[in-house]
Amino acid sequence: MTTIAWDGTTLAGDRRGNAGGMAYALTKVRRCADGRLLGFSGDIGVGTLMLDWLDRGGARPAAQDSDRWATVLEIDTDGTCWCHGRDGRWQVEQPFFAIGSGRDFALAAMSLGQDAARAVEVAARFDTGTGNGVDALALHPRAELRDAA
Repeated sequence: MTTIAWDGTTLAGDRRGNAGGMAYALTKVRRCADGRLLGFSGDIGVGTLMLDWLDRGGARPAAQDSDRWATVLEIDTDGTCWCHGRDGRWQVEQPFFAIGSGRDFALAAMSLGQDAARAVEVAARFDTGTGNGVDALALHPRAELRDAA
C-alpha cells in the first residue's frame, strides 16, 4: 500500500500510512548522510527498520514473514537503483522504476514522460493505498539549484 517511484533523477513517495483501516501521513523516502536515497513500501515497522539498516549499517533486519514484509529502493550517489526485497537485492537496469500497490500507474505515467513526483500523484488518483501527498528527493539537489540560477 504505497507508491515509490524513481525516474533517474528523483525518488518520490506518497505519504499514506494505514493502521487498522485508519489512514495517516508519514514519510517513506529519506536521504542518507552519504547522499544515497531510500524509499520503502510495505509494512511500516519492517520498512523503517530496513531504512535504518541501509542508512546506518549493521546487521540486516531479521527475515520477514509472509504477513510482515517491505521492499526498499536504494539509489546510489551515481544513480544506480537497487531493489531490496525478501530474497535479497538486485540492480534495476531500466531508466525508471516503481514499487508498491500503485507501481503500475506510476510506471505508465513515467513511460509517458512524467517525472517521479507526478507519477506518484497519478497513482494516487487510482490506487486507494496511495495518497496523503508526495515527498520527492532529487539525487543531486545542488546541481538543480546551480542549473536554475
